[in-house]
Amino acid sequence: MQKSISLLPNKLTLYRRSHSGRWQCRYKLKGRGWHRESTGEHELDDAREAAFKLYYSAEERARNNLPVNTRRFKQVAEHAKQRMQQELAYGTGKGVYKQYVRVIDQHLIPYFGNRQIDSITVADLHDYAAWRDEAIAYRLYEQKREALKKRIKRVEKLREALQQLDANPPLYQPSQTVVNTHNAALNRVFDEALLHGWITESIRPSMLNKAAKTDTRGSFEFDEYRRITDTLRSKWLTQTPSEQGKRIRRVLREYVLILANTGMRHGTEATNMRWSDVNYYTDARTGERYFEFYVRGKTGQRSLIARDGVYRFLERLKDMDTALADKTLDEVIALRSNKYLFRDDTGERVSADQLRQAFRRLLDEKGLRRGRDGKNRSLYSLRHMYATRALAKGQNIYVLSVQMGTSVKMLEQHYSKLTARMRADELSGRVRTIEQSEET
Repeated sequence: MQKSISLLPNKLTLYRRSHSGRWQCRYKLKGRGWHRESTGEHELDDAREAAFKLYYSAEERARNNLPVNTRRFKQVAEHAKQRMQQELAYGTGKGVYKQYVRVIDQHLIPYFGNRQIDSITVADLHDYAAWRDEAIAYRLYEQKREALKKRIKRVEKLREALQQLDANPPLYQPSQTVVNTHNAALNRVFDEALLHGWITESIRPSMLNKAAKTDTRGSFEFDEYRRITDTLRSKWLTQTPSEQGKRIRRVLREYVLILANTGMRHGTEATNMRWSDVNYYTDARTGERYFEFYVRGKTGQRSLIARDGVYRFLERLKDMDTALADKTLDEVIALRSNKYLFRDDTGERVSADQLRQAFRRLLDEKGLRRGRDGKNRSLYSLRHMYATRALAKGQNIYVLSVQMGTSVKMLEQHYSKLTARMRADELSGRVRTIEQSEET
């Protein structure tokens, strides 16, 4: 059987692989090298006609600065996902890649899946944004329905609650963070297409940036924080019928204190910490020793310096583990143990969701859930408090951005109204040290 046929010398060749019944073609374009495509045909005459069509079509696209061949969005997205997952596996990827992959799977592929990547326009991105917001609003609606069904047992009362929900379904307007995450995920897909030559820069659509106005998060005044820490060392720790609940509350105490004294993010950054991520850093110039934490999360990997008081919290976490209790803190740190930091006294790891729910219950019981500014507070508000107090005591905003794993722009965006007065001592030439926000 004939394996290859020259249709245009040094420009277009028809060939068939031994394991395939379909004819393939390869063609050469000026300045763009050789390209390969399947004709999709089994018969030689049909394949010859298809090859010429492919070649002349590719020539026309090249003259108009368009990609010679392209792929469906789903195919490109899978390439982009694979690249990010490989980078994560090798330790070179950013933690936020996991969010991009989730956005690609849950939103981008379901919407754009079979579209040719080079056919997507700005108008399509507008339509996608509307579809996305509707999809998220509907998911919120379904979640509220399920929550009502679990919470309300009386049939008549449940029916009324569901009717009320149907009459006033949840509205959704994406935050700037949501929009940025979706845009970044889309950009990863378009970057992949550009890398392979499936789109050109000239036809790449610009991202939309329509979002709800960014606002500062709910925070705690220092007296409120003291009320929280006082509660966490009171009988409240044992005022729950569940033994597991008591264990979670004991871990919550140390979790809250470490968040408030480091500025790290609640969730992935904090709960994924292991004892091997706790270290001592000694300043070669002064000989002073500091606690250094190594965290991985939204913005990748970084180290941060904890306030000195954290040794008390680490001591108590150490003592919860019977295998570590008879060792000094220095010995435990030197062990470089792979055990998770936030575990209860049975050795069970406490999840971010368990800590979130326990903290929310504390805030509700103490009337601290909503701040004086009307904003709801959560564990994440401890990070906001850390930033607010650090700036109030004169901390350099550039140093703070490194410590917290965020940008100077983001800090200025959230705290621009506060920073001038907060830096009064620094601007006036006075010196003030950063106060500890610790509790033992």
